[in-house]
Amino acid sequence: MSTWQRAQFAFISTIASAIGGILYVEVFSAVILPLVDPDGIFSTPVIWLDRLVPVILATFVLAVWVWVIAGAVRDERTVDRRRVRR
Repeated sequence: MSTWQRAQFAFISTIASAIGGILYVEVFSAVILPLVDPDGIFSTPVIWLDRLVPVILATFVLAVWVWVIAGAVRDERTVDRRRVRR
């Protein structure tokens, strides 16, 4: 995969994660979370979701960008090795 394709995928993934984050804040945190009873049976999973979703979104974006950078570095090293051999 070329560097441009990886960068394009990273930008699209970043935009998708931003949209997911906006939906999370506007729908889950603002509307659904206040409806949950703190002493109810589903309070623990909801609180865990409230804490994990931002971490998962940030980890996903970070992993995609690390993959883009690592792929570009790998491609450049491959080009350098080809130039040295000839």
